[in-house]
Amino acid sequence: MSVICVGDLCCDLIVPYGGMRAALARGDFSKKTADSMLVRMQCGGSVANVARNIGKLSDPKSRPLFITPLKLDGLGLYLEGEMEKAGVDMSGAVPCDRSNMYCIAVLDESGERTMFCFVPPWADYPHFTADSFRNTPKAESGDIVFTSGMAFLDDAANNAAVLAFFKEQKEHGATVIFDLNVRAESYGYAGERKASMEQMIGMSDLVLGSGGDELSQVTGHAGQKAAAEVLLDRMCGKDSSRRPQKTVIARNGADPILVLSAGQHKETWIPVKPVKPVSTLGAGDAFDGAFIHALSGGTTVQEATRTASDYAGRVISGQA
Repeated sequence: MSVICVGDLCCDLIVPYGGMRAALARGDFSKKTADSMLVRMQCGGSVANVARNIGKLSDPKSRPLFITPLKLDGLGLYLEGEMEKAGVDMSGAVPCDRSNMYCIAVLDESGERTMFCFVPPWADYPHFTADSFRNTPKAESGDIVFTSGMAFLDDAANNAAVLAFFKEQKEHGATVIFDLNVRAESYGYAGERKASMEQMIGMSDLVLGSGGDELSQVTGHAGQKAAAEVLLDRMCGKDSSRRPQKTVIARNGADPILVLSAGQHKETWIPVKPVKPVSTLGAGDAFDGAFIHALSGGTTVQEATRTASDYAGRVISGQA
């Protein structure tokens, strides 16, 4: 069973603002503290992080294929190398003329992040065209194709290319998984982007997201379960025969995860094991990566959700 990921790859800059403020407040000016407060650079991007987690968990012979625009300048070579080291097949990278963008994560005292996008004049957001997928292998029954809301922009041509690719892969028997990853504060959620993401939701077999914010933003309904029910109805549309194959997975921080489908087990609540988080940065991407890896191994959606929750807990507590 193959896994193909389509989406964003960028350079993350992690700014320990809260830690630096706390150190200054207690008068800690030691060299050790100063060294620990340096801005950290790492490979980033929503879908890239998911692919890296899949790669780390996978056998080298079953590496996930990642499709993303990539200029092989100094930054691009660094990003490509980091992805390959994590076990990701980068042969699907699409050559482009503009460099990859940056995402700046400013961490507060508790480790919670506020994200800012930085696109230098020589860089750009990732853009896809029909040519981006020209050499991508056609899916076989049981294969998994994944993307997130970060693949959709306020750009009709980009969105049409992404939707056409997923439609074709689905017609060849692939399971389509979509993480909402709205990031409305950075990308907005209106117009062309909203319309295209709604089409992607209707095409998807499984949709993942945070019930407290993402599902509520997309559906306009507050509450984890209420928003998940509305989203499931939108996924199924008027074709009731497709309902058993459609599933929503709604995370909600440390609260139980809701797995909602119209199959035999319509509603399952998966407890989240308590952990002491070091940082919640990357928790959702870790969950998605472990979920897709488990699902590609033949487990049920419910069991894959348990596995993903445990893995994300280990990541945010510094144990993985």
